[in-house]
Amino acid sequence: MFATSVLLAACGGHGDYNDGRANAEAAAAAAEDARQATYEEYGADSYGAGADLSNVDPYAVEDSGNYTCTQDCSGHEAGFAWAQANDISDTSECGGNSQSFIEGCEAFVEDRQEYADSQAQEAASQAAEAAGNEFEEYEDERGHLLDGRY
Repeated sequence: MFATSVLLAACGGHGDYNDGRANAEAAAAAAEDARQATYEEYGADSYGAGADLSNVDPYAVEDSGNYTCTQDCSGHEAGFAWAQANDISDTSECGGNSQSFIEGCEAFVEDRQEYADSQAQEAASQAAEAAGNEFEEYEDERGHLLDGRY
């Protein structure tokens, strides 16, 4: 018994190491739970895609310019502006007599979706970081993290 106590004392024991690992696992689980809860709140899938567009102010969406104009871009710009003013959230709502107008409307919906997804992903990252920060990492006397990483 005495030899075991001396050996554990000399090695620093494993209780703190295991506590650190449990803390790290709990922090990771809390972070992932917070991330998924935020994605759900934004109507996104578990990767942060497909966020609900109704949460996005249409006037917060900027034209990404990911298109090619054949001559001038007035048709595209008009379609984008029309979709923005009419709070369009589905490409099936894009119509008209001009292909460039329709493409501008579709570009608005695509840019709005990218914006909604980026908002959901940013909020989820912040929530995950905040949840993970509730658990502290500790180092042993050699500077090794107690969660098993060196």
